[in-house]
Amino acid sequence: MGKNASTKTPATPKPKKYTVTIEAIAPVAFAVPGIRKVQTGDSITFHNKTGGPVRISVAADKVFKGVKKLQPKLINKGTKKEFEVEAIDGTHELSVHYSYQDKKKNNKRRTGFAIGASSPKIIVVPPSQKS
Repeated sequence: MGKNASTKTPATPKPKKYTVTIEAIAPVAFAVPGIRKVQTGDSITFHNKTGGPVRISVAADKVFKGVKKLQPKLINKGTKKEFEVEAIDGTHELSVHYSYQDKKKNNKRRTGFAIGASSPKIIVVPPSQKS
């Protein structure tokens, strides 16, 4: 008679790790890369290379695990902070506020919002639906 069909569960992709660097290029700061494609469960590490504190915020709940809407997360100068992607899909803008001393301009304080492809963002791509 017939053989039983195999019922294999599709493999779950292993979460990936990405880095977004916040760099000071006076008189502004940049998020590099400005746009990052990720999937749920991936992690993004923000590396602050500005020489001053950076605060990261998201415009919606459940973009990053444990981060609430418009709740800034501090990343001190020269440090890194990792966030796990919780969102299932969509484009999510990031607010990256910086403050640093511009050594080329007599330590003038530079503050503002980092730019990167107009506004730093992550694009959460749902896992492929392969059968």
